Amino acid sequence: MARIVIIDSQVAGIAGDMLMASLVDAGANKTKVIDGIFACQDFLKGSKIAKADFVKVVSHGFAAMQLRMNHTDSLHERKGKDMYRSLSRCCDSLGLDERTKAFARESLKTIISAEATIHGESLDSVHLHEASSIDTLADLVGCAIALQDLNLFEGRIYSTKVAVGGGVLKFSHGTVPNPTSAILEIFRNKQFVLAGGQAEEELTTPTGAAMLVNLAQGSINYYPNIAPEKIGYGAGTKKFEGFANVVRVMLGTSNIVFESTKDTVCIVETNVDDTTGELVGNLVEQLSEVSKDVTIIPGTTKKSRPAYLIRIISESAQLNSVLEVLFSESGTLGARVQEVQRYVLPRAVLTVPVNIRGTAFGVHVKIAKDSAGRVTNAKPEFEDVRIIASRCQIPVRRAMDLVNAEVMKKVGGA
Repeated sequence: MARIVIIDSQVAGIAGDMLMASLVDAGANKTKVIDGIFACQDFLKGSKIAKADFVKVVSHGFAAMQLRMNHTDSLHERKGKDMYRSLSRCCDSLGLDERTKAFARESLKTIISAEATIHGESLDSVHLHEASSIDTLADLVGCAIALQDLNLFEGRIYSTKVAVGGGVLKFSHGTVPNPTSAILEIFRNKQFVLAGGQAEEELTTPTGAAMLVNLAQGSINYYPNIAPEKIGYGAGTKKFEGFANVVRVMLGTSNIVFESTKDTVCIVETNVDDTTGELVGNLVEQLSEVSKDVTIIPGTTKKSRPAYLIRIISESAQLNSVLEVLFSESGTLGARVQEVQRYVLPRAVLTVPVNIRGTAFGVHVKIAKDSAGRVTNAKPEFEDVRIIASRCQIPVRRAMDLVNAEVMKKVGGA
């Protein structure tokens, strides 16, 4: 059974303390996390944590865990490299796993890199302001400990869309639009979808964003197949009208064994009822050059008009090309597009020698295997079979039977 984690921040966004609280609520050892938080002050000069605890609160009618931390800090900015050194030393002192330490370090490096890019400085010289305080280190270390305690680094972690809020913010560099440049830089070129959310305030913080991009590959539109086991709710300190300021983390399992060969494709559909068979045939040829698959389904629409349902499977990167061909060649005025997850068995194309009626041929064969390496399907290339049928002067159907028999003898146990 595959371990699945879903971080749901599509309503209230994500912050480091909210993610940490949700993991504790889901069952992470609270004492270990708190001990890790207090350890941070030993490696960040000028900081002092007076209190740190997790308490149950109610946010807009929903019970959730919240981090309560009181701290002081005599410095209001630090170099990114100094923060990174402090974090590394703290993680080493706690004896965390290498994977856990790498997550914490990479998350902070993501923040430092974003700030360096924004301000046009090097990684060694850039200064951090809001992200230089002890609570940044506490969020990174506490979340790392909680993730390790729940053994979540071994699972598959997904993210929903990320609410970022709107309006403008005032901070060390003056008034800026929200989402801030740091948030945009952290998510830049990542497969995450940002949504404004329901408040003209900051919903997602750089620390929360940085940890999210180092945990999940990108956003999903729908939950994957999952049997829920544990659910954690982490509350922030802000209060909003109309929604709970809570991030939700769900832990569960999936019985899908081919998750490692999952990808995302777009299904594009449209109906046409004013075209000819010749034009549809041309459309199929044109679409086949820019898509993975094209299916034409005849049907009947309103007023008993004969019509075709055109269904295309496309890579996300090719979606614009598919739509351009579809609109120009079919005359349709609209199309439905849905992003879906696709599970694909590992496959390879082999050239298999076969002997048909005393003549040797080489046949291209597409081989598919299951997760245990067993051959589940072996499909000879139809054009190769047709050549064999022509040379042997036998029906194509008979040639296919003979080739399949030969192929399975040689690759059936591979």
